[in-house]
Amino acid sequence: MRLSVFFFLIVVLPMVAIAVLLVEVSERSREGKADAQLATGLTTALSRYEDDTARAKAQAARLVRRDGVGEALVAGDAARARKFARAAIRGSEVDYVRIELPGGEVIEEGAARAIAVADVAVEGEAGNARVSLSVTGPSEYVEEVRDRTGLDVAVLAGDRVLASTLPLEGVGALPAGGESEDLSRPDGDLRAAAADLARPDGARVVALTALESEGFFGSSPRVAAALGAFLLIALVAIWFLVRSLQGQVATMLYAARRIGEGDFTQKVPVIGRDEMAGLAAEFNKMSERLAEQVDQLRRQRIELDRSIQRLGEAFAKGLDRHTVLRIVLETALAACEAQYGRIALADGTVVELPEVADGAARQAALGAESRARAERVQVEIAEDWGLHALAAPLRPLGGADVVGTMAVARGPQPFGQHERDVFLYLIGQASASLENISTHERVTEQASTDELTRLANKRAFTEVLEREVARAQRFGHELSLIMLDVDDFKLVNDTHGHLQGDEVLRRIGRILADEPREIDEPARYGGEEFVIALPETGMEGALELAERIRARIEIEAIPMLGTNEVMYVSASFGVATLPTTARDGQELIAAADAALYAAKEGGKNRVAAAPPIEPRDGGEPAAKGRESARRR
Repeated sequence: MRLSVFFFLIVVLPMVAIAVLLVEVSERSREGKADAQLATGLTTALSRYEDDTARAKAQAARLVRRDGVGEALVAGDAARARKFARAAIRGSEVDYVRIELPGGEVIEEGAARAIAVADVAVEGEAGNARVSLSVTGPSEYVEEVRDRTGLDVAVLAGDRVLASTLPLEGVGALPAGGESEDLSRPDGDLRAAAADLARPDGARVVALTALESEGFFGSSPRVAAALGAFLLIALVAIWFLVRSLQGQVATMLYAARRIGEGDFTQKVPVIGRDEMAGLAAEFNKMSERLAEQVDQLRRQRIELDRSIQRLGEAFAKGLDRHTVLRIVLETALAACEAQYGRIALADGTVVELPEVADGAARQAALGAESRARAERVQVEIAEDWGLHALAAPLRPLGGADVVGTMAVARGPQPFGQHERDVFLYLIGQASASLENISTHERVTEQASTDELTRLANKRAFTEVLEREVARAQRFGHELSLIMLDVDDFKLVNDTHGHLQGDEVLRRIGRILADEPREIDEPARYGGEEFVIALPETGMEGALELAERIRARIEIEAIPMLGTNEVMYVSASFGVATLPTTARDGQELIAAADAALYAAKEGGKNRVAAAPPIEPRDGGEPAAKGRESARRR
């Protein structure tokens, strides 16, 4: 409906405007034509008036020269003057005579309504006389002007009509000199123009012409017919055009609704080669592109769901940092259809996919990574060789510090907005994962680490020892255990306070962290007692390490808190080895404890080895534990 109204308005309104304009132009043309006729007529009327005035002046001059008329007039002979005036009217074309004698007496004869009056002065010794006469009457004048111009003419003196070629009843006020205007009367409109005549009473001549009253369509039937025909053709054409457009629009609207409902198989028929056909073709292309994008989004969502599931599984399995970052990076590569990706953390951890990367793609990713780290925002770069890269910083949730960056690269297709959004989402996931992993690592460390010495605690050591015992037994390898105890530690606490005792334990913890191998596991076993598990180590190697540690503890200068003095302590060591001095983990601890007791009994500050085990007698091991009898 709106389309029909629209097309109707854009056709009908201009045509109405054109018709109005044509009527206005026609009206102005009609008035202009009438004004031109009136101007010509007034020119003729004025010219005729001037001619009549000149004739009257010549006639007056001739008359006053006859038979001593002039002398009689200047002499003031009224009888002679009256006789002269009557004779002039009877014997010539004169319509009007007026004589002013020197004494002031005035003699008038003839039609007082005569026009084109001329004056002649007669001078004499006794005084001057003046003769005024006219050879033209108003009726004669208007008839003659009409004959010459074809226009109706009227002569007026003020509001008094002196003569007219047509009745002026009901016409109203006629125009003044120099004006033109329309006049209405029952039998038709008139156009009138006036010009002033050279008369003392202000007389004016008015030219009148009839105006056509039929209007534009009456005066121009051909134009009116052509305009009507054009309007009819335009309306018919509009009807067919609207029907065609409505059909095509309805088809496209139906297809758009089906697409909105998820049916991307809808197509719009392409008919012809006009703009609507082009629109239909573009609509079909858009439908195809939408179908492809929806399918791509569906695949990306499936891949994203899988990756999120893998992230959850990684969390459930222990929150392994490298595994989680690898899963996030794999998801980013799949979601962004990238060729290369990397995550670089501030602690030096780097995850790259694929491990053997394209050099150009890696270079583009590194460039974006550098900018993202410096600008602390997501950046996108396009290299001259056609590669595109995305990068963004990794931050803890609610934090400002940058803990790393993630970057992906591909070519030559630029990244779309959806891919940028997915990338930012994965950046958030990676940041949250890192924070969760860090929290888990801190909690794990706190649960397995001795707070004072930063060594493993007893619980963590027990787990390590069980694992190492099982491995040694499975593969038939040796496993040694060193157990040491600070000599006279109770005296240190009693004499110097517990804070000084803590400082002693910290110093010994540092020594135990420095001296063993990386695969060895030192731990604080309890109080002032420490242990070291030595995988793949026999008795000889364990004794050598124990002696080295003992010697270092002996010479360690431990600062006295609050003073400039130092103190020295010593420790006693017990060493046991699986399988030569013990058969399992419990026997290994008991054997090392028994050797430690022997070192204490032997004078302290020494290393003692557990004896080899003997055959069982009645099921009891040769080395017995003394954990219930700790020496302090």
